[in-house]
Amino acid sequence: MQASSTLFEDSTTDIHVVRRDGSTTPLEINKIRTVVNWACCGLSANSIALEAHLTTRLRPGITTREIQDNLIRCALDLCSPQEPDWRYVAGRLHIWSLWKEITVSRGYQYGYYARTVHSKVLSEQYDRRILIYTDAELEIANTWINPDWDADYDYAGAVLLTKRYLLANELPQEAFLTCALLIASVETPENRLTWARKFYEAIARRQISLATPILANLRIPNGSLASCFITAMDDNLESIFDGIHDAARISKNGGGVGVNLSRIRATGSWVMGKANSSGGVVPWIKLLNDTAIAVNQGGRRAGAVTVSLDVWHLDLPEFLEMQTENGDGRRKAYDVFPQLVVSDEFMRRVAADEEWTLVDPYEVRTRLGIELAKVWGEAFEKAYLQIEASLESEITLYKRVNARLLLKQVMRTQLETGMPYLWFKDTANRANPNQHEGYIPGGNLCQESWSNVKPSEEAHTCNLVSINLANLEDEKRTEICC
Repeated sequence: MQASSTLFEDSTTDIHVVRRDGSTTPLEINKIRTVVNWACCGLSANSIALEAHLTTRLRPGITTREIQDNLIRCALDLCSPQEPDWRYVAGRLHIWSLWKEITVSRGYQYGYYARTVHSKVLSEQYDRRILIYTDAELEIANTWINPDWDADYDYAGAVLLTKRYLLANELPQEAFLTCALLIASVETPENRLTWARKFYEAIARRQISLATPILANLRIPNGSLASCFITAMDDNLESIFDGIHDAARISKNGGGVGVNLSRIRATGSWVMGKANSSGGVVPWIKLLNDTAIAVNQGGRRAGAVTVSLDVWHLDLPEFLEMQTENGDGRRKAYDVFPQLVVSDEFMRRVAADEEWTLVDPYEVRTRLGIELAKVWGEAFEKAYLQIEASLESEITLYKRVNARLLLKQVMRTQLETGMPYLWFKDTANRANPNQHEGYIPGGNLCQESWSNVKPSEEAHTCNLVSINLANLEDEKRTEICC
């Protein structure tokens, strides 16, 4: 490895470098040092050390991109538990490279936000809703942009931001500002800029973090504000395929979705009056699985679907085997996230080491008039005891298992596959402020919020925002000093 002095001193003024636009220019060592000093400013990282680790020979014809990439690699090599700030140096160098690329591509950097908005609306990158703001308002918003906030990311964050969230020829602060303006667009014309500035500064200073579906999709045409949904399927083809269609549309717009299938009849149940005709819930889960693969979230990340089933459902054993390596490959679903909906009564029987009955919801519905998926708490316990009292006389499609052994099977499956995760139905519904209007059938992917769901009528949705307590504590944070 050569020392920085040798590396730079060997570079003479007759060396020309190739810029990003393809033109050549004489090599200026001071420009490299300016970038290095800027990237290290305010951090516990020595710019001289970065120069000393530069391994690319500054030869005639070298590109400025090569020099920048090598600086990034050197900064990452210097990173250690004792010197973690090098990852921020690498992040700043990555952002610098982004600035240069966009300057070459579109001819300008920051300072022309209204021009950027009109250009991206014209190219159908931005939703036309942004044009609710006048050019004068967009020029005011332009004055809020602080490019220094771009340099507030470590390397992993900077790469994730540029690769997953930014549109073509878009700078980070433009993305944040556009999201803030769209979020505030529902406010009155007198107040919307005030709120937009608050939103923008909270996002740009990383005091709050928008969920991926919001940050990635809100500003694109027909983009979605919501990030996560809960739906449910009824026991008929129309509702099932409506649910699959809804999952596809949600995934298309960047959302995750939880789907409850507890109402669907079990394997071996009746179809059009014919016994032993139903294939159960797994074939429908497999369709949801393939939908999540086919309709990824705008190409930014894979589709995300969690499928939930109540612990009393007769298809539970096969549900637990859905992601194991053994068994019929045609009844496997490896790209969804299974979720087991657990009742208090089941846990009581686990504690008491008692029997548990798995039943077919269709038979229970048609012969006893009970929609078992809808009830919880004391109502569930009463209905469940009624079902068990009707075994053989009314209910013929069932299976008796030991509750404790069943829970052990769940735990073994978790060890093998990582799934299913458990969702406690009675606990959630006891806390539900809208019990008078229905019930909560299951959870979503993130388990951060729930509400009532009705198949083909109502879905739950959440708009996820994370609060960065560390940055909220530091209201007087220091800007980059260079």
